[in-house]
Amino acid sequence: MANLNMAEQAMSESVEMYLVMTALLRKAPDQPVPLSVLASRLGVSQVSANEMCHRLQERGLLCYQPYRGVTLTPDGEEWAQRILSRRRMWVIFLVENLGIDPAEADALACQLEHITSERLDAALKAFLERDPATRINAEATPQPLAACTAGTHGVITTIDAEPAATAFLSRQGLAPGATIEVLAVSDDQSVLVQTGEHQLALAPALAARVMVAVPAADRRAAWRRCSAFWACVRGETHECPPVG
Repeated sequence: MANLNMAEQAMSESVEMYLVMTALLRKAPDQPVPLSVLASRLGVSQVSANEMCHRLQERGLLCYQPYRGVTLTPDGEEWAQRILSRRRMWVIFLVENLGIDPAEADALACQLEHITSERLDAALKAFLERDPATRINAEATPQPLAACTAGTHGVITTIDAEPAATAFLSRQGLAPGATIEVLAVSDDQSVLVQTGEHQLALAPALAARVMVAVPAADRRAAWRRCSAFWACVRGETHECPPVG
């Protein structure tokens, strides 16, 4: 970056909030956010917002257009997306690992995003990118596959079946550590599951011997509830953890 060294440039929480709020309020990356709207959402006077926006323009973070509003410069965009990426990761972590309601997690993430160091940011991203088998909520109690409903996603923990049956399931991709989705449950309680490219119907007796750990919350649903979700440039993710 030519005009801004983000490793050296001091960035206060107040400045971060102006950049983040500009990203959240816009309807398109190049559409100005009216100064009155920005000031109202930040809870400051228009005079204060005007002064701050002019200072941020001097720093190369915002572009102020009289009577139209403000847009993010490329440097400002990168800063805003870096902060919002942290918010998204905190929302997922709080919901998925601590069982916190998505709305409350979003409010907490708004605070945590400003005090997240580069080291913590990297550690959090690495944690969320771990294999699904190791990131299941620690408090999730494994349940028989036979007790799962259609639409359930989970990770197989154990299979307590005869060796021949266990070997057969393994060849179909159903083994401890495998991520599965329950596609359907028939009237006789047979279970149709998918793992990878394989689909397999299991009789009730066999499905009862397959234990599945189900996350406390759906990652994609939690991410979509995050207020930063729609602020990504062109609707794309920006250094965010996988949501699939």
